[in-house]
Amino acid sequence: MAPSLRALLLATFFAVAVAQNSTSPPPPSEPAWTTVTNTSDLAIQQVAQFDIRIYALSTGKLQLGFVGVVSGQTQAFNGGYNYLLVITVSNGPAPRNNRNYNASSWGILGTMSWKLWSFMLV
Repeated sequence: MAPSLRALLLATFFAVAVAQNSTSPPPPSEPAWTTVTNTSDLAIQQVAQFDIRIYALSTGKLQLGFVGVVSGQTQAFNGGYNYLLVITVSNGPAPRNNRNYNASSWGILGTMSWKLWSFMLV
């Protein structure tokens, strides 16, 4: 290999190594989760009802009904919000059949863009 070509390759290697090690700003962090302070808020209750309906339709458990939202958190994400809710669900007419579920969903209020990620018995 010619000395000038070797010097050019070494210079290129060092330039790339320095560029890779230069300090660049870190990627933006995910928005923080916010606690739902009013579980009676109509929008939060509608999200919970969506979660129950989609779960009931996908599992054939059509007797499931909405009782209330126990607690929750929201996070701005991808033009909408992630929702983590603890929902009290009835499995029939008697109150003793009420159980709490953890539901995780994403959606944009006022649109048809909604997804249920998980729905699990607490």
